[in-house]
Amino acid sequence: MNYQPSKLARGLKGRHSYLIGAVLADITNPYSTAILRGAEDACHKRGYNLLVCNTDNDPGKERDYILMLQSHQIDGLIINTTGQNNALLRAMKADHLPIVLVDREVPDFDADVVTVNNRQAAKEATEFLIRQGYKRIAYVTQPVQGVSTRTERVTAFSEALQASGLATGQDVLEVDDDAKVHLAIRDFIAGSAPGPKALFAGNAVVLLQVILELRRHDIDVPGEIGVLGFDNPEWAEIARLTTLAQPTYRIGVQAAERLLMRLEGSDHPYEHIHLPVEMVERASTPAV
Repeated sequence: MNYQPSKLARGLKGRHSYLIGAVLADITNPYSTAILRGAEDACHKRGYNLLVCNTDNDPGKERDYILMLQSHQIDGLIINTTGQNNALLRAMKADHLPIVLVDREVPDFDADVVTVNNRQAAKEATEFLIRQGYKRIAYVTQPVQGVSTRTERVTAFSEALQASGLATGQDVLEVDDDAKVHLAIRDFIAGSAPGPKALFAGNAVVLLQVILELRRHDIDVPGEIGVLGFDNPEWAEIARLTTLAQPTYRIGVQAAERLLMRLEGSDHPYEHIHLPVEMVERASTPAV
């Protein structure tokens, strides 16, 4: 783990660097950039500056960045974690560093969490696709292991599909690069299961990969396949894609405000703040 409690920080107890660390899993994801904007605006109003680190969902980079931020005497940390450095986060928390988790949770970790109700949103989106008449539905996601939000969404999707009698046991497609997206979509479309098909993309990054792959092979949306995405990037409106819109800017603002509240000495019980998700229905998921 290589974590060392900061002797300088202990010696300067009561003083502030006015630096907040922000560790994001994937800065290319529009979700992350919107959260960053909200957090930065909230911090700027209170005289704090953000030190921003992008981990590319790499636990090793995440660990290195967390240790670097600790060496810079940050006053607090906002993190969208990979889920693989939980012991390090617990050590920093034990050293009295205020931490707020964004989107992804850490088991048995006392901290404020700002997120959405992923299970409910994924369940309702899956049930919507079923009501629209789709008989073969696949959920396309980045690798699930260790990431709480991915686990919650996959679980809710699978449960809703099982309850409808449409589950096949091959409904979750885990992809981590364009080649795997190509293979997963090719196999799904070529499958012999009867009835209209739909793809449910687990975030904006996967949604873009899915749409690009379908267009490379001249597969018509929604004529040949329906598409729904978790996250609502700006380009989704141009592509007329049905999406689940998260209040990403508000998530960033609330995460920063919770952290600043802790820095001011609040001992209010830690909270899991679930902000609402809105379904934005567009042309990619018509009734079939």
